[in-house]
Amino acid sequence: MPAHPSELADGSAAADAALMARLACGEARALEPLYRRHRGGVYRFALLWSGSPATAADVTQDVFVHLLTRSGDFDPAAGALRPWLLGIARNFVRRRSGVREVAFDEGDDGMPSVPEHVVETTPDVLVGERQDLASLRRAIAALPPHYRDVLVLVELAERSYAEAAAICGCELNTVRSRLSRARALLARWLALDDGKPSAIAAGSGRKP
Repeated sequence: MPAHPSELADGSAAADAALMARLACGEARALEPLYRRHRGGVYRFALLWSGSPATAADVTQDVFVHLLTRSGDFDPAAGALRPWLLGIARNFVRRRSGVREVAFDEGDDGMPSVPEHVVETTPDVLVGERQDLASLRRAIAALPPHYRDVLVLVELAERSYAEAAAICGCELNTVRSRLSRARALLARWLALDDGKPSAIAAGSGRKP
């Protein structure tokens, strides 16, 4: 049975839940509109996280194969589909990048110290001024994985702090502290990559 036109046009959580219910009942055709709706977000997340188009393409395929074979795992009462897909993408991209979930000291990232005045510099501001996506990808790829997670999710995938916390399996305050450190480290790496001090600007002010 083809997807209902309203399901194709409506990007709401209810439409996603309806398509997922059909998929869980064995209606494989429901995967197509879900794929069209969400593949861009999944691919972009994996690309920004890994810095590799090939890895991003593989992760996107992995995510939708998982969606087809494990659709019953999705619980619409627990949240929207997009964060759930990004959580799966996070697991796959970390696995493909050889990253294991291990305990770590939040303050021990082995990175150069960063002046306090760059802590609020954000990727959007830096990219807007530099117009250098290659430098941004290199800088993101240089971040420790736990900082990369929150930076890509909140600043670039535009997830809320609460969604990022759920995806990463950590507390809301942990997301806040990691994001602050990630912004500062990113600014530091962009400055090193460019060979000159990075621009300083106000943060995005994204709210939970």
